[in-house]
This record gives sequence, C-alpha cells and structure tokens, in this order.
Amino acid sequence: MDVRIAERFQGSELFADLTQASEFFRHGSAGFSATRGGRCLDGLELQTNSWHVEPVEVRSARSTVFDDQDRFPPGTAVLDCALLMRQVPVSWRPLPPLRVNAGSAPAGNSAYLE
Repeated sequence: MDVRIAERFQGSELFADLTQASEFFRHGSAGFSATRGGRCLDGLELQTNSWHVEPVEVRSARSTVFDDQDRFPPGTAVLDCALLMRQVPVSWRPLPPLRVNAGSAPAGNSAYLE
C-alpha cells in the first residue's frame, strides 16, 4: 500500500463517513487465514482500548491474492477505502482454529466452515 494522510474520508461506496467505517472495523476486528494444510483456518483478533483511525488516500495498492486474475477476474474484488491506525497500543489474541470441511459442502461451494 502506498497511502497519504487525507484531510477527510471520501470515495467509499460502502460507508457514509469515517465514523461508520471505523465502527465496522472495530466490531469486525477478527480475521482468519488458511493454514498450510488447508484443513483449518487460524484466527487472530485485534484488541485495543484506544481505537482510533485516520482517513487516507490510496495512491497504489497491490495484493498477491486479489491481483490474481484466475481467482478474481477484473472488477470482482475492488478496494473501497483504507484507514490508518497508528500509535495505538494493541494486542493480538489467538482465536480457536476453524475446521474446513470440504467433503460436505453445499452445492456450488468447495468448502465450508463448521
């Protein structure tokens, strides 16, 4: 990511203002990643008592996942906005792994979480 601090939050199609975007991410501060074996997802949760974000202007963004056109054809994964969190004391709490069950997935899905 190449960003610069912005005077105001603008350009989002998902959030009306900085407060709405900040609250969305504050309440959704957990994330999961596929493990090497692909049978479960490892999770982490960001925790802080001093949540504060700033709006930024994205100059450029690259992702080895989302830039892969075999996974995401052009236009299917579009960056909406970016927020910067700095000088905020945080800790990362591990979450219990989520098991991926590939054998009993609903039609059209290759895997689902139990």
